[in-house]
Amino acid sequence: MISVDGHAGFSPEFMITNRGRWSEVSVSDLARWANVSYPQSPGEVDWSGVPVELRALLPDDYMEMIDTFGGGTFDRHIWIHSPGRQGEPYDLASCVVEREMALEFLWSTGEEIPVEINRGSGRLIVWASTGDGEYIYWLASGKEPFPTFPRIAVQSYDGDWEFFDFSCTEFLLRWVKGELETNLISTAFAEFGNSFIRY
Repeated sequence: MISVDGHAGFSPEFMITNRGRWSEVSVSDLARWANVSYPQSPGEVDWSGVPVELRALLPDDYMEMIDTFGGGTFDRHIWIHSPGRQGEPYDLASCVVEREMALEFLWSTGEEIPVEINRGSGRLIVWASTGDGEYIYWLASGKEPFPTFPRIAVQSYDGDWEFFDFSCTEFLLRWVKGELETNLISTAFAEFGNSFIRY
């Protein structure tokens, strides 16, 4: 059992940690490349209820990024989902529920499930999307006390998948620097300029 921001005894079903080599890329690195002031005062998100609402612990770098950047878009193409925006298009909890229902429907109708996704012991938690209709997930583990490093999964609008062994911070930094090797996320409509724009 784990105490999470005042929720004594809360035991999440899924845990997403950013330990080990992930510390090599920091939110301050991302902020510098995206022309965002760092550090900033903590954002408006009350993180205390988020693990309970999502049934998952979120990565420290994601929470620090939201507190620093807020919700918004990188290069007007990758849209970050953030907590506390209920009823809006990029509310984290709403998007997670929507995508879980959509995936369950697709897979129940026979769409192929990638071998990298173990539905018995893992869970896809969407945290971003693109202007072209791709979704960006954490591939989280339900094993305790701590999972192996989670992966990032990208799903295209036509059902193709890519997987990355990055934290969300490293994933976004590689995107901003033009170093993300992906065949699914198109750069055709991105407005590159190392920019982040809040909602």
